[in-house]
Amino acid sequence: MKAWFGRVLLGLVGSVAVAAVVIYFFFPQALLGLVRWRYVSASGVKEKSVVIDGYNAPYYDGGKGDPVVLIHGFGDNKISFVQAAQWLTPRYRVILPEVPGFGETEQASKRSYSIRAQVEFFHKFFKKLGLQRFVLGGNSMGGHIAAAYALRYPKQVKKLILLNAAGMKTKDMKVPYKPMTKPVANREDFLAYMKKLFYKIPHIPGPYEAYMIKKMGKSFKWLNRLRWDIRNGKDYLLNERAKDIKVPTLILWGDSDRIVPLSVGSAYRKALTTDTWVLMKRCGHIPQYERPQETAEIILNFLQQNTPTSLPTPRSR
Repeated sequence: MKAWFGRVLLGLVGSVAVAAVVIYFFFPQALLGLVRWRYVSASGVKEKSVVIDGYNAPYYDGGKGDPVVLIHGFGDNKISFVQAAQWLTPRYRVILPEVPGFGETEQASKRSYSIRAQVEFFHKFFKKLGLQRFVLGGNSMGGHIAAAYALRYPKQVKKLILLNAAGMKTKDMKVPYKPMTKPVANREDFLAYMKKLFYKIPHIPGPYEAYMIKKMGKSFKWLNRLRWDIRNGKDYLLNERAKDIKVPTLILWGDSDRIVPLSVGSAYRKALTTDTWVLMKRCGHIPQYERPQETAEIILNFLQQNTPTSLPTPRSR
């Protein structure tokens, strides 16, 4: 009996091991889904959605307190700030929307995806959620949208957070949202792209690299379409208007950003008179991924300026 049970147990363990190997090598998206689930569970947010003019808008929402909206960057999705959110949700209601055209949203070819169009979409989105006054921020394109929103609807924005935000033309950033000339087609291309995003590239297993390369190749034409909409739409460049942003603003920049260079952060800093400037050394374009806890702490300190704060304990997993 014991021998039989042992053989069954070994068989089950072997089956699980084989299944794990199969999933790892042939279905990496399934494991990516599990990683996402783990971060979402730790953050205290839940996935929700609303419909705006017939267009489905998914988002994460969780925590208690004053609302803080954080918008992801170009090519990213609503998972962007989830890791950092675990330190924010104990004190704030955190809302992480998906920008139309990205992530799980519909690629509707008849829509406009200019920055102004995204601003107007989010204006309706915030109304749908019943938000009247809130903190608004974002990374890269998300920061660009947030800044443009603060210019268009200043009475709604209590504070503004710009993380390596686009929206400015400088000597180092002559053509923001410049079209890509070729898709990411192999590991060399992929690593070159990752070097632009991170100061220190995280370890990414081979099967995941292959999955992401394939996914990026499929989205090549669509992303260039979105870049075209931004370059040819309203609020493309904020150089002349950024000075009109009057709300308290956190400008947070990774000093090793090779997507939106430091000169853009300096341009925002020069234009704004109510800013708090934080430079993260040895950090790239996406601080919320590269150093999520530190990013959360900086945001918390900005939101509670003049009030002694300590980093809250993250939610138990």
